[in-house]
Amino acid sequence: MKQRKNKIISLSLALALALGVFAGAPVYAEDPAEGGDDAAVTVASASENGSSVPAPSPTDISIVNYDIGGGFGAHLRPGETATISITLSDEWAATVGANLRGRISTSAFSGKDATATVSAGADGKNNDRYKLVFENVTYNGGSNEFTFDVITEGGESREIISKTLPITQCAEAIEPTPAPTPAPQEVPKIMVKDFTFGGNSVEAGKEFTLELTLFTTSGNTNLEDVMVGLTFPTDSKNVSLASGSMNTYVGVMAPNETRTISYKMITDATMEPGSVNITVQLTSKNGEAATSPISIPVTQPERFEITNVEAPETMMMGEEGYLSVTFVNKGKSAINNLTAEIQGENLANPGQSQFLGNVAAGTENSVDFSVMASAEGVINGKVILSYENSKGEVATLEKEFSCTVEAMPVYDDPGMMDPGMMDPTMGEDVSTGMPIWGWALIVVGVGAVVAVVVVVIRKKKAAKKLAQLEEEDEDI
Repeated sequence: MKQRKNKIISLSLALALALGVFAGAPVYAEDPAEGGDDAAVTVASASENGSSVPAPSPTDISIVNYDIGGGFGAHLRPGETATISITLSDEWAATVGANLRGRISTSAFSGKDATATVSAGADGKNNDRYKLVFENVTYNGGSNEFTFDVITEGGESREIISKTLPITQCAEAIEPTPAPTPAPQEVPKIMVKDFTFGGNSVEAGKEFTLELTLFTTSGNTNLEDVMVGLTFPTDSKNVSLASGSMNTYVGVMAPNETRTISYKMITDATMEPGSVNITVQLTSKNGEAATSPISIPVTQPERFEITNVEAPETMMMGEEGYLSVTFVNKGKSAINNLTAEIQGENLANPGQSQFLGNVAAGTENSVDFSVMASAEGVINGKVILSYENSKGEVATLEKEFSCTVEAMPVYDDPGMMDPGMMDPTMGEDVSTGMPIWGWALIVVGVGAVVAVVVVVIRKKKAAKKLAQLEEEDEDI
C-alpha cells in the first residue's frame, strides 16, 4: 500500500514539474519521506490562474457493472436465491487504501454482507475497482431495485454511501392458475312419466301387466341406487301382485334417461266395477324421494245375453204374428241405452226399433215385435240389441229367427158349409163376385187361426216363466 501511495505521489510531482516547465514557474513538492507514509500530498499549480488538480471525492462511487448468477432460470422470482456480483469504481478508497464492505439495505432482498476485493488488472490499470460478491441473496419481491450500503473500513473514515442497482432479471411471482371451481351438483329428479296396463281398463279376476315408465330430469350427476316400490290402500283387497316383489331395484339412472319396469298383477273377481288406486314410491341414494299416484279402472266381465226368441213357426199370408225377445244381464255392471231392432228378408214391416233404456245388473226383460210377411215363402230375420257396456263401448247382440209363410186356405167343398149359411139365391143368376157365404167362411177361418195362435203363444209364455223360476231356484 505504501508503494502505491509513493507511486501516486511521484506521478503527482512529475505532473507538477511538467506544468512548471510549460508555465515557467517554480514547483514546490514535499518529499514523501519527510511527511511519513500517511502524509498528505499537496501539488501547487504553476499556472497563472492558480488552479490545482482536485483530490478524489469520498462520495464519488460509481457502479461499473454487475452480474447475476444462480440456478433460478430466466427470471428471479420471489423466494428464489441468486449471487449478485457488483463492480464499483472508488478512486478515493483506492487513494487512501481503504477496505470496502457491502450491506443490503432494502426489504426486497435479504442476505449477508459482502467484502470487497480489488479487481485491478495485471497491467495496473483500473486500480480503483472493487468487487462486492453477495452470495445466496433471496429475492423477496415488491421491487427490483437492489439497494446496498458501501461501508469504509480501515484507513480514513467516511460516511456510509448508499447505492441502488435495478436488476432487470427480477420478476414477480407467477400467479398459479386457479383450479376451475367445480360446478355445484345438480341432482336430477325422478318421476313416473307414463304407465300402461294393456288397455282402457282391466277385467276383474284377470291378470294384467302394469308397466311404469320412469324419467329423470336434467342435471350434471347420476342418480344412485334408484328403487321403485308399490303401495296399495290399506283397506283395499281388490288388487295384488300375481308374482314378484313390490320393490324393484333399478340402479343408476343418468340425467334425462327413461327406464321401463313392469309388474304382474291381478284384481279380485268379486270386486265392484270402479278403479284401483296405487301409489308408486321413488327413492335414490342421492336424490329426492318422490311419489306418484296412479289409478286403474276395473270392470266386471260382460254377461249380457239374449236368452230366448219366440217367433211363429208358420204364418198365413196376410196374417200378423208376434215375435218375443227375452234378454238378461247376468253381469255386475249395468247395461245402458239398450235398443232393440228387427231386420230380415220377406218382412212386410222391416226396421222396427224400440228404445229400452238401461238394464240393471241381475235383471231380465223382454221386448215384442209384430211380424207380417210380404209374400209367401220364408221370413229370414234377426233381432239386434245395441247397448253401451260398463266401459262405455257400444256393443251388439244378434239372434236369428225364421218363419214359414203359407197361403190363406180356400174352402171349395159345399158339404163343409153350414146349410143355414147357404145363400138363398144360390142357383139363380147373380152378379159375379164373391158370394156372401164365402166371406163368412173366411172370417170364421181367420178367427180360428187367431185363436190357435193366441193359445200357442200363451202356452209358450207360461213354459218360459216356469223355466225361469226353475233357473232362479237353481241359482239360489
